[in-house]
Amino acid sequence: MKLRSHRFVASTLMALCLLASGGTSNAGGEPGGELMLIYSGNLDGELEPCGCTAEGDLGGIKRRVTLMDAWRTEGLSPVLISTGGLFRIDLPADRITNRFILSGMAALDYDAIGVQWTDLTYGADFLRDSHLPFVASNWQGRNVAAKRVIERDGVRVVYFHWLPPEASPYQGMKGEHRRADADTSGLAKSLADAKRSGSLTVLGTTLTPETAARRLPLDDVDILIAQSQFEQFAAPRRMGNTLILRPGSRGQRLGRLNLRLDALGMIADWRHHVVAMPDGVPDAPRMTQWYDAYNEALRVDYGKRVALKKKAATTQSPYAGGETCQQCHPKAWAAWQSSRHAKALDALEDVGKSFDANCVGCHSVGFERPGGFIDNELTAHLQHVRCESCHGPAREHVESGGSTRFEPQMARPVTVCQQCHNRAHSPSFNYREYWPKIQHGKEMIPPAGG
Repeated sequence: MKLRSHRFVASTLMALCLLASGGTSNAGGEPGGELMLIYSGNLDGELEPCGCTAEGDLGGIKRRVTLMDAWRTEGLSPVLISTGGLFRIDLPADRITNRFILSGMAALDYDAIGVQWTDLTYGADFLRDSHLPFVASNWQGRNVAAKRVIERDGVRVVYFHWLPPEASPYQGMKGEHRRADADTSGLAKSLADAKRSGSLTVLGTTLTPETAARRLPLDDVDILIAQSQFEQFAAPRRMGNTLILRPGSRGQRLGRLNLRLDALGMIADWRHHVVAMPDGVPDAPRMTQWYDAYNEALRVDYGKRVALKKKAATTQSPYAGGETCQQCHPKAWAAWQSSRHAKALDALEDVGKSFDANCVGCHSVGFERPGGFIDNELTAHLQHVRCESCHGPAREHVESGGSTRFEPQMARPVTVCQQCHNRAHSPSFNYREYWPKIQHGKEMIPPAGG
């Protein structure tokens, strides 16, 4: 009964995901071995979807585990490859997120993961200690493998990954630093050896397909997984004898490539699907403890940072708080109170993310800035998205009776809005449509093309 239930979940998930994505195919040649390849690109620190908008509520490690578990329960045994770019390094708490991303990737049981420069932020030992199958074929060090050999359903796959040397953040730094080799001759030899052994060769890189064709030895590459596009996967295409794949970013989708190989191990035909993971895909139950531990780690870290900020908050804040604005701008204050901005931090508390530094900045005033929001107890007057979130610190303006003007940041209101309403968190943002929802004060004519 349990097996039938798993199969029902797997079939339902597959239908849900594939109906939303469609597929492409290419036919020809005599079939030999068969292989299912699941591939992904830059996760970019997105352990889970932010959920700010419905169209952005896709993917996340918990849903990805659900999908992979369902496929494997169905008896499928795909080769699972990522081209890396797992980390984000914008905030201090990102180290915690990145650590849990590694353990989340371990739960997915990837066969090979390429290394990008952001993945080396904490050093190659940080990756080695995760015991994940990282690959960087031209990395000048012993702690990352040059290739990964994967045996699946009678097919031998060898994954290589090229780390562009010119993108290294260590370029120009004094002293000795591990670097990526710019010489492609070693890669060319390894690829040729793999092809002679009858293997299917896969090469990952952050280069575009066109740049890769100029700089890398693709003669013996069956599949090139090139630079990730923003969120959306590209349709596969041929470049000579090489099949070009371009994954999307942020972990919102997976690429599924079903291959049939001829007797020489060449790709005879293929079928491609982009698998979306909307909120209809449930979180994997076996990841509950992992996710609870992640949130607890964020909460503890946030508390420590709040304590440090409280101790350091010895000077007067440049922020006055929205209540001071209502004395002279009652209509604008009333408009704000009826908007979703007035409940922005509550929205985070509703989903247990009011201590996630990646979220709090867009749901409070001046977070991570001198005198800005710390927590609800110490800086209650700066919670939610208030006047000073857009207009800037107002203390000088208030204390001067309005004679001191704000900084001219509202001269370009669209730019101000897009600090938070960006394509990652608010992909459908349109100033002309959003402004009426919070319209207040002087009439503002939306700029052309806003």
